[in-house]
Amino acid sequence: MEETLKITRTGESEVIIKKSRFLGSAINVESEEQAREMVAAIRKEHYSARHVCYAYSIGDKNPVLKFSDDGEPGGTAGKPMLDVVLNSGISDILIVVVRYFGGVLLGTGGLVRAYSEVAAQAVKNAETKTICLSRIYDIVLDYGDFDKVKYLIENHEGTAYDVEYSDKVIIKLTVPDKNAEILEKQISEKTAGRSEITYLETKMV
Repeated sequence: MEETLKITRTGESEVIIKKSRFLGSAINVESEEQAREMVAAIRKEHYSARHVCYAYSIGDKNPVLKFSDDGEPGGTAGKPMLDVVLNSGISDILIVVVRYFGGVLLGTGGLVRAYSEVAAQAVKNAETKTICLSRIYDIVLDYGDFDKVKYLIENHEGTAYDVEYSDKVIIKLTVPDKNAEILEKQISEKTAGRSEITYLETKMV
């Protein structure tokens, strides 16, 4: 997968329906173990809650999918939350919804709507970032070439996340994989071969 969406700040939500209090969280998780630890931590924090339901999707290709109704009638909590997970377009996401029972039964349809609403609101309140498959380079330039190379980098969606000034300019560059080869070529052309371009790695950034 060349591009995906990730949560950078957890989203929270709270809804009260017929005296039941629902608290939702949309969280970035990188493994099933981390997801289980987060659910356990939330369960411990809300030890007096009646239900702590969750759903998650971990991984880009053939993601691991799991959900739990935690005592709610089958299909009324975890599955609707998983639907929200899958429709969010976000990778490596865990949604947890805590319910403090208010004494009034909501019925099957009411539960599905409640868990769906709280989960969707948590996702909406989360901060996200698009990350993509990118190449990382070290580029060494003459000072006279810096401005034109900087323009090329910006024009190809690159990010110079570290710039060091010594006898030459050294740029630590991240650029989307799809733009990398043409950017390499243009930097060499614009600097008449004076630049030193060193490929370091390819990763999701």
